[in-house]
Amino acid sequence: MKAILLMGSVLSVSATGSWAQVSEENLSGGDNAYAVLSYPDFSELKPLPRSQPVLAMTPARSQPATDSGSERSASSTVESVDNNTFNLADLDLSGLDPKLAKQVESAIRKTEREMPSSRADHIALEGNEARYRGRLPALNLQTHMYSSDVQRRWVKINGKELKEGDRLNNIQLLAIDPQSITIRFDNDIIDIPALYEWAG
Repeated sequence: MKAILLMGSVLSVSATGSWAQVSEENLSGGDNAYAVLSYPDFSELKPLPRSQPVLAMTPARSQPATDSGSERSASSTVESVDNNTFNLADLDLSGLDPKLAKQVESAIRKTEREMPSSRADHIALEGNEARYRGRLPALNLQTHMYSSDVQRRWVKINGKELKEGDRLNNIQLLAIDPQSITIRFDNDIIDIPALYEWAG
């Protein structure tokens, strides 16, 4: 058993089984109240389960009544919801102040105009490393600053700050997106994830 002197009191701690008992004794002999507290026994920590895709139930149109007069049957269709896609046009802005809702709608329209219509001609660097190994110079994407204002977007690559349109050797920075950048190299348009380190 160990005893600790704490502000004129002796705090003694004894461990019995899986519980630790704590008691306090007053040295001055006064009538101070004290409490004996049990120390809880914590179970082994377990990892949380990984999240799974969500299935949404949407009611399908009910079937027309049959000649026998039976009740209409309503069936439910299960649709898979892709968590990666997010359609801004589906946002419900009815709960917002009308002035704020107009500003949000304006920002959505502006963003949709700025976004390129097709990325079919883009090549993702991840998954195509072998194609560019030894050709594309080393790129250390150290800082990625995205803003809705195009003039305030910048990235720091190999210690040099670049904005859209700038060049680094034979690489042109075409776009800075929220989660990636787009470059042009040897007439290929390449998408690189933000803060990616390419060894070359």
